[in-house]
Amino acid sequence: MKKIRTKFLSLLLALVTILSLLPTSAFAASKTGSGIQITQNQAYWSTRLLANGTPYSYRPPLVDGKLVYCMDSGLGYHYATATYLDSFTWTSGTGADADAVLQSALTLSGLSEMDAATVENVKWMMTYLNECKSSNVGQLFMAVQTYVWENQSYKGEPGGDGDAGGYANADTYELYLSLIDSLLAKKAAEDAEFQRQIEEYKSQGIRASIVEDESAKWAVFAISSNRKNQSFFNYYGPRKLVTGEPAPDQPEQPAGGTGKIVLKKTAGGTTTGLAGARFSIYFNGQIVGSDITNAQGEIYVEDAATGLWSFVETSAPDGYCVDPTPKSVYVDVTEGDREYTVAAINYEKPDMKIIKRDAMSGKPIAGTVFSIKSVTGSYSTSVTTGTDGSATLSSIPADVYVVREESVPEPYIVSNTEQTVALRPGKTSEVTFVDYEKPGLEIIKKNIANGEPIEGVTYRIEQIDGSFETTVTTDLRGRAFLADLPVGSYRISEAGGPSHVVLSEIPQVIYLEAGCTRTVTFFNTIKPTLTILKQNSVTSDPLPGAKLHIYYASDNTSTGEMHNLGVFYSNEEGKVVLTDAERGWYKIVEESCPQGFGYLDGESVQEFYLEENTSKTIIIRNVPLSALVGFKYDAKSGKGIPGCRFELRYLSGNTSGTGGTVIGTYVTGPNGAFTVTGLKKGTYICEEVSSDGSLIIDREPQTVWISGEDQDVVTLRFGNAPLGSLLITKLSDDSKHEPLSGVEFLLTDSSGNYLGNDNGRFTTNAAGEILVDGLEPGMTVIAREVRAKTGYLLDDSPQHALIKSGETAHLQFLNQPAGNLIIRKVSSGPNKEPLEGVEFKITYADGSFVPDANGELSSNGIYYTNKSGEIRISGIVGTVVATETKTIPGFTIDEASHTQTVVVNPNDTQTLTFYNKPTTTLILQKYISGTKNEPLAGVQFLVTDSSGAVVGPNNGYYTTDAAGQIVIEGLTDGMTVTAKEVKSVDGFVLDGTPQSIKIDQSQSPQRMTFWNERQGALIINKLSSLDRKTPLEGVTFKITTATGEFVPDENGKISSNGLYDTDENGQIILKGVTGTLVVTEEKSISGYTIDENTRTQTVVVNPNDTQSLYFYNAPIGGLELVKVNAADKTQRIPNTTFEIRRISDGGLVDTVTTGTDGRVYVPLESGSYYAVETEAGKGFQLDNTPIYFAVEDGKTTTKTVTNKAISGILIHKVDSTTGESIYGVSFILYDSGNNPIAQETSDDRGYVRFENLTAGRYYLRELENEGYIPDTQKKTVYVRSGETTEVEWKNTPITGQIQIVKTSADYNSMNGWPAGTPIPNTVFEVYNARTNRLVDTIKTDKNGLAVSKPLPLARYKIVESKAAEFYGLDKTPIEVEIEHAGQIVKASMTNKSLYTNVSIKKTGYVEVMPGQLVRYNFTGIANNSTTALESFYWRDTLPVKAVRLEKIYTGTWNTPGNYKIVYRTNLSGDTWRTLADNLSTSKNYVLDASPAALGLAANEYVTEFMAAFGIVPSNFRQVEAPRVDCKVLSKLTGGTQFVNTSDAGGVYNGQWIMATSRWVTRVYAPSKPLPRTGY
Repeated sequence: MKKIRTKFLSLLLALVTILSLLPTSAFAASKTGSGIQITQNQAYWSTRLLANGTPYSYRPPLVDGKLVYCMDSGLGYHYATATYLDSFTWTSGTGADADAVLQSALTLSGLSEMDAATVENVKWMMTYLNECKSSNVGQLFMAVQTYVWENQSYKGEPGGDGDAGGYANADTYELYLSLIDSLLAKKAAEDAEFQRQIEEYKSQGIRASIVEDESAKWAVFAISSNRKNQSFFNYYGPRKLVTGEPAPDQPEQPAGGTGKIVLKKTAGGTTTGLAGARFSIYFNGQIVGSDITNAQGEIYVEDAATGLWSFVETSAPDGYCVDPTPKSVYVDVTEGDREYTVAAINYEKPDMKIIKRDAMSGKPIAGTVFSIKSVTGSYSTSVTTGTDGSATLSSIPADVYVVREESVPEPYIVSNTEQTVALRPGKTSEVTFVDYEKPGLEIIKKNIANGEPIEGVTYRIEQIDGSFETTVTTDLRGRAFLADLPVGSYRISEAGGPSHVVLSEIPQVIYLEAGCTRTVTFFNTIKPTLTILKQNSVTSDPLPGAKLHIYYASDNTSTGEMHNLGVFYSNEEGKVVLTDAERGWYKIVEESCPQGFGYLDGESVQEFYLEENTSKTIIIRNVPLSALVGFKYDAKSGKGIPGCRFELRYLSGNTSGTGGTVIGTYVTGPNGAFTVTGLKKGTYICEEVSSDGSLIIDREPQTVWISGEDQDVVTLRFGNAPLGSLLITKLSDDSKHEPLSGVEFLLTDSSGNYLGNDNGRFTTNAAGEILVDGLEPGMTVIAREVRAKTGYLLDDSPQHALIKSGETAHLQFLNQPAGNLIIRKVSSGPNKEPLEGVEFKITYADGSFVPDANGELSSNGIYYTNKSGEIRISGIVGTVVATETKTIPGFTIDEASHTQTVVVNPNDTQTLTFYNKPTTTLILQKYISGTKNEPLAGVQFLVTDSSGAVVGPNNGYYTTDAAGQIVIEGLTDGMTVTAKEVKSVDGFVLDGTPQSIKIDQSQSPQRMTFWNERQGALIINKLSSLDRKTPLEGVTFKITTATGEFVPDENGKISSNGLYDTDENGQIILKGVTGTLVVTEEKSISGYTIDENTRTQTVVVNPNDTQSLYFYNAPIGGLELVKVNAADKTQRIPNTTFEIRRISDGGLVDTVTTGTDGRVYVPLESGSYYAVETEAGKGFQLDNTPIYFAVEDGKTTTKTVTNKAISGILIHKVDSTTGESIYGVSFILYDSGNNPIAQETSDDRGYVRFENLTAGRYYLRELENEGYIPDTQKKTVYVRSGETTEVEWKNTPITGQIQIVKTSADYNSMNGWPAGTPIPNTVFEVYNARTNRLVDTIKTDKNGLAVSKPLPLARYKIVESKAAEFYGLDKTPIEVEIEHAGQIVKASMTNKSLYTNVSIKKTGYVEVMPGQLVRYNFTGIANNSTTALESFYWRDTLPVKAVRLEKIYTGTWNTPGNYKIVYRTNLSGDTWRTLADNLSTSKNYVLDASPAALGLAANEYVTEFMAAFGIVPSNFRQVEAPRVDCKVLSKLTGGTQFVNTSDAGGVYNGQWIMATSRWVTRVYAPSKPLPRTGY
């Protein structure tokens, strides 16, 4: 067989020869020019690579305003120098001239190497993209560009782009291939629809063909004069269907020939034929039919003529991907070649695996949700990653998908990234996402003098954008830590601390990025401080409640007199702290010890000198009296253990025993000690009852004798050993030693007791580990594997570990990978094709069933072979017996080998092959057309041999089974069998076309496939002609076939003489009919007439089709108005409104409007009338001339009325570079005698309208056009009657440019930038000052410079739309003007630094009595920001369980304005009520807010009130302080306390800036009387 390539070159040479003989005028075009431009539309830019891997930006060129495709693999285009761009000459044309441009491209560009089918595909793709509005149009453009490059041999010079599949597209090639497939599939679908319509017309005897719309077609071609094969091309030729004679270049059908083509469709990687694949068939690039592959995967084309034949797949069998790439062969029967073969392959649908990892550690992240959406199709879904951090989508359509991360579990941050993935047929594509954990923040607080940590300082942490705020306080180490914070910039400021610490007023700003922890350190000054620390002399624990008297004398006193500073009590931390301590002499006298403690000799009175600006700590210890001290320590390290609980019991003076009375329970402090004082004489038992959880309880109680004397202190020591741990590791027993997750273990102690909370069961994690903490030392743990990972052998040998104190015992288990068994089932015929659906029983040697790959037992050990003829079982080990139990029709089981035995070892794969001998079998297969191989049961066939004798029993009749099959066995090799369908089933069309096949034992089983179309339906509609909606019931119709036979109804019965009557819906519905039917209206109903013009109608009902016929009856008597175009009376005019009036008195009878057919009917009584047109149809002039008529004897009068069409010219004035409209351009309109008749100016959308023109020739001339090169040449325009001629008028702009420099107006404390620093990331909008239309949006770079695109000469307004971070927005517009070509207009602007902050402070009474009046004062209410705030307010939320509102004193404010006071109650819900409105900020009002003044209900009270100011300027603040009077409820209990909360806030740039203040008030409780002391 001759190679296609040879025939293709022969065709190419012939084509070039023909083209060279055409006259020069054939290549004439409507427009020519020189030079090409680079597109500025970045949607079409892409990154490509040179041969050395250097990337560059590929930017397609524009020719005559059209985006064009490179026809030579990008040779030299990456240089894109001005000389190179100017070396091009171009030609463009429309209509017939576009064909000439196409011929030039065919001769001189890469199109010359493409066959006819490929050229048609290129033309269609270019046409599709010229209309495309898709968001990924840039990717689609590069896909078409790749398709062009793929189909030519010239790949560029050294250093060029290279071929489409090579280095130039290394990272996007498969993406573009997927997009190409989607485009080819769209074209194939469009072709198939055209072919369906052509066949439908053909069945009606009408010839139809596909042509290009000549009125819309255009082409453009550019070629370089100094580089070989440098050319660019684009084409637009939308297609349509026309009826009648085909166009000269569109042959209706290829002339008959003698060639034969066999298309063979196989499954990828096999030789197995695939049935049910549908192909469209093309001849020389034009669709001529379609067919479906048979059981052997074949399509036959007989009598093929000389030419290029192509096959395009439009639907694939289930589970396979459509391959829309044309499969072509050139048939040339004149050279003796008569048989041709075309190969086509389908691959299975692909899989997508999404992997989610930790960006730092690489560990998998479970629970991440991803959305998956097709770019070109409708597929959309979402998945969640499993414990291994992955999710797999199996067998989904091959396409381009956007995978987006939607959510991720804590503490990770959603990356919000998208990845585009191209899934290719038969492949699995992986896409990996990584996420970082949320960041952490560490705050360190140190003494600036000595670097020591400072405890108790509170910090406020605020995200700069206001979305997050919290507080944190430093610990003993001067450290505070926050984990899992949102990413962003933060302001950290000191909010409070101990009185002796001088707080820092300067906040620190830090940026927290994902996956990192940042540390900020604050250094503070400590005030000179005297600290007195009271301690337990035995344990050093702090002692609260000690009474200390402190005296002071300055160092320059002449008398030595000491001043009394007062009495102080040590706090819970055992401290007394004096801040701002002065230099001098101090004396401290301990006047009373804490209860249970006594004085320590020499420490109750202390005198010392304090140096200036220094701090000093004095420790005064007390001795416990008659006390027991318990120490708890780590037996291994000796360190004290806090948090351990002890019980102390008293034995009633006895010296022995184990019971006793519980004195109390005590918890060890930070030093691991506890003290019990004041114990009376006797024996005590001390026992540990709980540990801190990490150590073993010392369960042995200790007994001690207490003498009861104050000086007696007994010390007990309890040592605790730390607990132990067990680590189990599970690895694969092979060279990889991979960790195995999901392996289950049973853990017990040596007594058989289960460990843990799940009956002793533990499962390995992703690292293959199990860690068990908190195990008691000395115990023995026994670990046994009870469930292995799928695919691995169970290792159930137990191991044991001895737990030691403070140590981790380690056990390691290894699993051997299990084996795999593959059973292959193939035909013993010459093709060795795999056999699907063969049944096997698989057991172990002992007869037990073999589980499948998921560990599940199959049903009785039964398995079936797949499409590849295989059964694959993973994770098995041992001796396996496989027995073939049932084969498929057409094959016999080989009894000698139907049972085979094999030994499968660990980490081993064994294969068993079974052969089935084909019988001389024929399978008849019956499917339903239009489905994916849906079988049809119950269809009867007659089977005969070549002599006509019946084959088989039952006189040769066979009926399809549930699988739609008939299996005939035992046929003679070499005989010819013919099968003919003789009876179908209800609802389906009989396919009586016989099929014959020659029986060939080597090909057995052989198949013949038949398809049945579903029958069609006919709906007859009978309506009134008045409104064409009202159904008419009871009208009689006669329905016959074209041959006059009666049509049966849907139940298969013959109606009475073929007569049917319409139902209440005016319909007759017949189902299950097919063919040409004749419908005749026999009898109408009373009051209506039969329309003789439509009385009989003929219709063709195709299989699987529904046809509708409409019949209209007019009532007797009335007026029919028909409205037509005066210039073309065949054109009806809809939507024309008439009034119908009586002549006698002018009274209105009716108002009617013509329908879509330009007709309206009015039923009228006999009499004289006239009609007046009141509203003309769109595009026509009103004609209100009365139309007189009379109605007599119930007859209908018909009046035909004409209207003249409105004519005009519509000019669209546009910028030739940007395509944007041009405002304010004036045009003069001249008549055919060159006389000016009108002048109009373009509106803000660039449109100029001249209306109410008569048909004829006109001239247009443009007047001066500011900012553009004027086009003053007259243009000729023809106006047709009733039409508006549209003209697009382009102007080339005279351009300049605007440059803006943005700098900081002052020092910015947030980012540290001084005044004059250039500010990046400021966004400006540029408007045309006259039209106020946005023409550009620009942003400053790192140098603070923003540059506009080239703009036409005009005046422009520049408005800042977005300020940089930490700067205020300045929306003050500035205007500039570009006055001459090339001018760069420069402007400078500044921004003030931005700081947002509000404040409020609330104070009041510290202590109150029930029923007392309480007053709250408010200070510091202010907008401290450097910018104005919207919706500014201050609010007070009342503690309603404690007080009731009485009066509000509003205070005064520093800025003139008005505001209002509103309030809410416990019964008003979310509704604010107005207390006072239109208050002046300069006056201090006293507002009565008591329940009586507000008129509240008996059980109603105010819960909160608010002052609302609206917009306030920077530095807005109070002058006279507001205050509030409330009354304390009389029912309050002494000793309780309540909190009053106030807040203030405002809005900047959509974000709330807020501050809160709280005040705690205590309700007075009388003191209990002190005991008498005797003094």
